[in-house]
Amino acid sequence: MKAWIIVAAALSAVPAASAQDAFDALRRLPVQDGGRIKPLDTFARETARRVTGARAFGRDSVQGLDPVEWLVAIQAAPDAWRQERIIRVSDAALRAHAGLPADRERYSFEELTGNAKLMAAADEARQRQDAGETMTAPEDGTLRLYGNLALMAAVIGGEAPSVAGGGGEGAWLPVASLTADVERGKVARARYDGLLAAYRAGGAADSSVAALAFSDSLAPLQAVSDAQRRGLDREVLYNRAKPFRLAWLLYLVAFLAFLTTLALPSRAVSVAGVAFMTAGFALQTWGFVLRTLIAERAPVANMYESIVFAAWGAVLFALVLGRHGARVFAACATGLAVVFLLLAESVPIFDAAIDPLAPVLRDNFWLSTHVLTITLGYAALLLTLALGHVSLALLFLGRGEARIRTVSGFTYRTMQAGTLLLAAGTLLGGVWASYSWGRFWGWDPKETWALIALLVYLAILHARFAGWIRDLGLAVGSIVGGLSVLMAWYGVNYVLGTGLHSYGFGAATGTGWVAAYVAIELALVAVVTWRVRTPRAALPAASLVHAS
Repeated sequence: MKAWIIVAAALSAVPAASAQDAFDALRRLPVQDGGRIKPLDTFARETARRVTGARAFGRDSVQGLDPVEWLVAIQAAPDAWRQERIIRVSDAALRAHAGLPADRERYSFEELTGNAKLMAAADEARQRQDAGETMTAPEDGTLRLYGNLALMAAVIGGEAPSVAGGGGEGAWLPVASLTADVERGKVARARYDGLLAAYRAGGAADSSVAALAFSDSLAPLQAVSDAQRRGLDREVLYNRAKPFRLAWLLYLVAFLAFLTTLALPSRAVSVAGVAFMTAGFALQTWGFVLRTLIAERAPVANMYESIVFAAWGAVLFALVLGRHGARVFAACATGLAVVFLLLAESVPIFDAAIDPLAPVLRDNFWLSTHVLTITLGYAALLLTLALGHVSLALLFLGRGEARIRTVSGFTYRTMQAGTLLLAAGTLLGGVWASYSWGRFWGWDPKETWALIALLVYLAILHARFAGWIRDLGLAVGSIVGGLSVLMAWYGVNYVLGTGLHSYGFGAATGTGWVAAYVAIELALVAVVTWRVRTPRAALPAASLVHAS
């Protein structure tokens, strides 16, 4: 077992969750899906998110039903669920491309599968994909929608997921194929039919006995070790506890507390803010430990995980580097963590599923060193972005030399730490590239933009050290540098979408919002710079004081 896994295991001993509902026995059923063995609870949640679309704050119920109950309900009454408008198509361009009604976002399975234009568009997109042609955003969205429809059709027909062994060692079969197996498979299928009958008759309240019987009938068909079952229990606990959601709630309380103390200093409120921030950090750390044990790798293999890890890193830097005047530092870190965790939970392109690694990433040592290092660097540098906004606000308002110097000092020290980590991560990436691809550097877009971001921050730090820029220049530099990180982190994966790092690419969804954010940031920098540099501005000389 790799070093990162050993550390995670040492930090956590997770007990099996106790039964809490009628479908508890089904939650822990091992299923084969997505290249790994996972509990049915995870499959149900992932299916609900795929079919119904991302929901605010990461909610994954369907029509008020828990995802596992929804799987039972949809198989108990498939005709009714085919008519339910539960499938969300939020992209207006995709709706227009597929010929869907433009006056709503949710459609039924029957509406979508009966839409000839959508089916034709999906066929054309598949042909373009098979030919290796570049896909447009609507075409990519059409393919994903078609895949979600195929998944729902498989669930309705009992063809997903694979729940029982059969046809040889290592083979798994879905419920619909159990009758073709040995006698034990026929028993399991009969009990499955009994579960659906019980649900039709009395809903969840009358289904617990039938669910337990079905689960027991599958056990002889599943070659699952005790260690794997403990892992399934751990994953169900992770799904239920939602540690990252609870963490951002704690961070939000801490942020509000720190914000209050900035205006009305109070030791009690400040201590409460530190307590909530520390509790959120501990809870998020526990969530990472659980996710590491479940995935058996460092939890930074996709965009969702890297965003969540960056939130954790920002709070870590606030705890480590924040001393005098730490309320400003802590407020920026907790505010940034809240934003990142909300984005991770609510933006559709950030998939929270725990999937097997792409072949090129299957090295826990390099994943744990290169990716963790460079993501920690991003966390520190984005924290300087938040601190830079505070500096700009203080400079714009002319709020005192001491406070401006304190915030600039935090910005400078955090930028130094982030640049060091970014440099180390970039070098480690080159070593990993040499190990995986046979060359240290190839001017791949990801490599190029990582280098550009590094050079931007080196230039800012050099200018600050040489005295060429002062508080205003450092604040502006932190924001411009943050935009270079945004390009290296988001832009290469979701806008350029080219190069050897294709395992991290995704549909260019939300680029309009990102472009608007960049425009607002540049406008903010221009306005504040003009205000501070204009002779008529009633700002004290502190705005030009060299920060220590």
